[in-house]
Amino acid sequence: MANKFEGGGSQEKKGYPADFVEKVKAEFPDWTKLHEALDAGSDFVGRYLDDSRGFSMRPEDIVKSLEGGKQDEVLNAAQKADRLNKLYAEWSDLRRSQ
Repeated sequence: MANKFEGGGSQEKKGYPADFVEKVKAEFPDWTKLHEALDAGSDFVGRYLDDSRGFSMRPEDIVKSLEGGKQDEVLNAAQKADRLNKLYAEWSDLRRSQ
Protein backbone atom coordinates (compact mmCIF):
# COMPACT_ATOMS: atom_id res chain seq x y z
CA MET A 1 0.00 0.00 0.00
CA ALA A 2 1.35 3.40 -0.92
CA ASN A 3 2.09 5.96 1.71
CA LYS A 4 -0.95 8.24 1.79
CA PHE A 5 1.20 11.31 2.42
CA GLU A 6 3.68 10.62 -0.35
CA GLY A 7 2.80 10.92 -3.97
CA GLY A 8 3.74 8.22 -6.43
CA GLY A 9 5.21 8.73 -9.87
CA SER A 10 4.71 12.27 -11.07
CA GLN A 11 2.38 13.30 -8.22
CA GLU A 12 3.62 16.00 -5.88
CA LYS A 13 4.53 14.82 -2.40
CA LYS A 14 2.13 15.95 0.30
CA GLY A 15 3.39 16.67 3.78
CA TYR A 16 1.88 17.41 7.13
CA PRO A 17 0.49 20.86 8.00
CA ALA A 18 3.08 23.08 9.68
CA ASP A 19 1.03 23.51 12.85
CA PHE A 20 0.77 19.73 13.28
CA VAL A 21 4.53 19.32 12.76
CA GLU A 22 5.24 22.04 15.32
CA LYS A 23 2.98 20.44 17.95
CA VAL A 24 4.51 16.99 17.51
CA LYS A 25 8.08 18.30 17.57
CA ALA A 26 7.28 20.32 20.71
CA GLU A 27 6.16 17.12 22.47
CA PHE A 28 9.24 15.21 21.31
CA PRO A 29 12.04 17.76 20.85
CA ASP A 30 14.85 15.18 20.83
CA TRP A 31 13.26 12.35 18.79
CA THR A 32 15.20 12.64 15.52
CA LYS A 33 13.51 9.68 13.78
CA LEU A 34 10.08 11.19 14.43
CA HIS A 35 11.23 14.59 13.15
CA GLU A 36 12.55 12.93 9.98
CA ALA A 37 9.27 11.06 9.50
CA LEU A 38 7.32 14.32 9.93
CA ASP A 39 9.52 16.15 7.46
CA ALA A 40 9.17 13.30 4.94
CA GLY A 41 5.37 13.11 5.31
CA SER A 42 5.72 9.47 6.37
CA ASP A 43 2.93 7.33 7.77
CA PHE A 44 5.41 6.18 10.43
CA VAL A 45 4.43 9.34 12.33
CA GLY A 46 1.17 7.60 13.23
CA ARG A 47 2.99 4.51 14.47
CA TYR A 48 5.33 6.60 16.61
CA LEU A 49 2.44 8.60 18.08
CA ASP A 50 0.39 5.47 18.70
CA ASP A 51 3.30 3.81 20.51
CA SER A 52 3.80 6.91 22.69
CA ARG A 53 0.27 7.79 23.70
CA GLY A 54 -0.27 5.52 26.69
CA PHE A 55 -0.52 6.91 30.20
CA SER A 56 3.04 6.65 31.47
CA MET A 57 2.43 6.27 35.21
CA ARG A 58 1.94 2.92 36.87
CA PRO A 59 -0.86 2.74 39.45
CA GLU A 60 1.62 2.37 42.33
CA ASP A 61 3.45 5.51 41.15
CA ILE A 62 0.18 7.41 41.06
CA VAL A 63 -0.61 6.32 44.62
CA LYS A 64 2.87 7.27 45.85
CA SER A 65 2.69 10.66 44.15
CA LEU A 66 -0.73 11.44 45.57
CA GLU A 67 0.18 10.22 49.05
CA GLY A 68 3.38 12.26 48.90
CA GLY A 69 1.55 15.43 47.97
CA LYS A 70 2.89 15.39 44.43
CA GLN A 71 -0.43 15.76 42.63
CA ASP A 72 1.29 17.86 39.96
CA GLU A 73 3.27 14.83 38.76
CA VAL A 74 0.05 12.89 38.19
CA LEU A 75 -1.62 15.87 36.55
CA ASN A 76 1.37 16.50 34.26
CA ALA A 77 1.50 12.85 33.17
CA ALA A 78 -2.25 12.80 32.49
CA GLN A 79 -2.07 16.07 30.55
CA LYS A 80 0.77 14.73 28.39
CA ALA A 81 -1.16 11.51 27.70
CA ASP A 82 -4.18 13.63 26.74
CA ARG A 83 -2.11 15.79 24.37
CA LEU A 84 -0.61 12.70 22.73
CA ASN A 85 -4.02 11.10 22.28
CA LYS A 86 -5.22 14.30 20.62
CA LEU A 87 -2.18 14.38 18.33
CA TYR A 88 -2.80 10.78 17.32
CA ALA A 89 -6.46 11.60 16.61
CA GLU A 90 -5.35 14.59 14.55
CA TRP A 91 -2.91 12.38 12.62
CA SER A 92 -5.74 9.89 11.98
CA ASP A 93 -7.98 12.67 10.67
CA LEU A 94 -5.20 13.95 8.40
CA ARG A 95 -4.57 10.46 7.06
CA ARG A 96 -8.26 9.87 6.31
CA SER A 97 -8.50 13.18 4.45
CA GLN A 98 -5.65 12.32 2.05
